Amino acid sequence: METKNQSVEALAQNSSNNMALKSRADVKGIFPDESASGEIYLNIGNTDTQPDIQESKELDSAKDTLQSSSCSSVLDSGSSPKKGFSGAPPSNTAPSNCINNQKPPIQVLRSGIDSLYLSYIGNLSYARSLELEILKKQARSEHEIEQAEAVLKIPEHLFQVHGKGSSLYSYILSDNAFRISFSSMEAKKLPLAYVQIKSDWLVLRGVRGACAELDVIIEQFNSEAENQEANVSRADLFVDFVCDFPFESQPVAAWVRRAKRISSHVIGQTFTGYSFGLGGDMSARLYDKTKEIETSKKDYIKDIWKQKGWDGESKVWRLEFQFKRSILKEHEAGTVEDLLSKLASLWRYSTTSWLKLTIPSDTDTTQSRWPLHPVWEALCDIDWGVPIQPISIPVRSSNPPSDRFLFINGLSSISSYMAREGIRDPEEAFQKFLNDARYFHNMESDYNGKSFVDYLIEKAAAKARKYNVEFPEVGGEVQEKIIQAKAEAYKKARDGD
Repeated sequence: METKNQSVEALAQNSSNNMALKSRADVKGIFPDESASGEIYLNIGNTDTQPDIQESKELDSAKDTLQSSSCSSVLDSGSSPKKGFSGAPPSNTAPSNCINNQKPPIQVLRSGIDSLYLSYIGNLSYARSLELEILKKQARSEHEIEQAEAVLKIPEHLFQVHGKGSSLYSYILSDNAFRISFSSMEAKKLPLAYVQIKSDWLVLRGVRGACAELDVIIEQFNSEAENQEANVSRADLFVDFVCDFPFESQPVAAWVRRAKRISSHVIGQTFTGYSFGLGGDMSARLYDKTKEIETSKKDYIKDIWKQKGWDGESKVWRLEFQFKRSILKEHEAGTVEDLLSKLASLWRYSTTSWLKLTIPSDTDTTQSRWPLHPVWEALCDIDWGVPIQPISIPVRSSNPPSDRFLFINGLSSISSYMAREGIRDPEEAFQKFLNDARYFHNMESDYNGKSFVDYLIEKAAAKARKYNVEFPEVGGEVQEKIIQAKAEAYKKARDGD
């Protein structure tokens, strides 16, 4: 162990000589499906290809958790415990490296499927095609009150119908659970649907639960009697862990990898992680998840970590590997059930063949013989045998703003009005603000034809569509259009036109 630690220290001392960093500004962040302004890419690998951080809108993203038992962890068996390594006592459900005398250099908090993208074979039914086409046109209306009617209600879901499709798919529906892209009836060579399961929904429902719910929805659009089993188009496996280790100090040579590109990421002066091979059929990210949550605001993840022994302060890293369909097929993980049965083998392949953090040798130039770093050894040995279970989190299929957002941001205009008018009494300010707003919009109605009430209702209805919630007395007109279109189509079919 002493020899290994000396090697690590020598490696850190020589890192500045081994690293060749080329920086460039970029508005995309290392965090998956997120943008972080001010982030800097440090391209330190082969630059034959450009990174593709934002995936195609046809792809879908989702997160699920596979909880693994935590254990007390220190970097060396003889050292004192490091901050952030408190946790549950060893048990017969914990990974083997948590119950022997050699304590690992990481504390695992969470692992599982981070993103999941599915496609369904089939054909869009004629009735649904008529309905979606009318709603799509409604979403493109110049008037917000008419756009507000472009929603499709399905049990437990109220989907926003988008005014534009994509390059491949004609219709897009979305709520806080799914983003569904449907092909047109004429697109015979495309799948019926290409679906993103939202990450929060995977946590809440679990992988099997979310997929079963999605199957029921897609079946309502399929002209065929039954859905065929969905194909997995992309899946990401992840591990969240605490580790008192300076990843940023590791030389490029220590990362033995198949990907040509490696990029280091910095926000301000803070190192946030690495990405490997972005844009390829397989890629990886290692990033500061605690930093990412500052942007995503998904604080429920912290509660899950705390249940696994996180101290609430230590930095949590996430290592994730992204597999697109070609890689999944190679590993016989092309369906959801096959994927769930192959988690361990996919992870093992990723961490032992595709990407490794090693201790470079000064005497042996063959990288395949370099020993794994102890941190990476612990990551390789993650236990994937724990069944994936749903986790109760404060998420629903609609996406209305929180009380915190409404009653802090919402008071901004009132406080500005109070400052401008010199009013200290909130009740007086509310009433005067309402009267002045009514007068202003009624005067504007001479130009735009919208009274104060009309303006307010139109804005509220438009936001209800955005939040996937129903709004009173909205949707009647578009439903009449749909009924009429279906009646005319039926009449033409009956008359043989």
